Amino acid sequence: MAWGMRNIVISLFGSSIMEGRIGVDNVSERYYMILQQKLSERFPEVCFSIVNGAVGGWSTRELMRIFDDSVLKYSPDYCVVMFGANNNDLTQPERILAEGELDRLMIDFQSRLPESCQRVGVVLNPIINERHWVATHPAYAEPIKKFGGLNEMVEPEREKARAFYMVNDYPVIDLAKLMSKDPTRYICGDGIHLSPAGHKLFADALFEVLERLLIRNGHDTNGK
Repeated sequence: MAWGMRNIVISLFGSSIMEGRIGVDNVSERYYMILQQKLSERFPEVCFSIVNGAVGGWSTRELMRIFDDSVLKYSPDYCVVMFGANNNDLTQPERILAEGELDRLMIDFQSRLPESCQRVGVVLNPIINERHWVATHPAYAEPIKKFGGLNEMVEPEREKARAFYMVNDYPVIDLAKLMSKDPTRYICGDGIHLSPAGHKLFADALFEVLERLLIRNGHDTNGK
């Protein structure tokens, strides 16, 4: 006989986009707050705990160093991860990932999560080149000349993340594609972080993915 609320833990892992503190004035407008409300209304018999293990400004290498404490110790049922940001900091060359390091770190992430934890992959949103500070930073002058802008510089990492998600059968929220038609609506003045509309779009897309997974896993209680 069933009794009480069911508890589900959702872990967020990545850097500032996943951390979700920038781009909105009110805490209630952060994507994960919107997500939690939507999930709670849709699945009223489930108590959703969202554990934010993301750290703004950190590379994938730095994030994986705290993986045990930021993700694994909470025994998440779902882990929402974004790979591919802050891995090529030309102002601090010691932070730059070596060739093949991102691939190894993603494999490490995959292998260390228990099989019972379902993964959801997120692809980094568009960057509005002319708004981002690197556009005028001397350290980035040559790479920007070569690639055309920071958005183009990080596209190879987006592709690596997409390929990794596909090979490992992750449901994917591709923010780069979702926001590509009108990035100025979804990205705030610094050229990279999500605006209120961007937070809302991210929350809605993530809700749709998690809703399908939760229904598949037997958590639907209203016959929808």
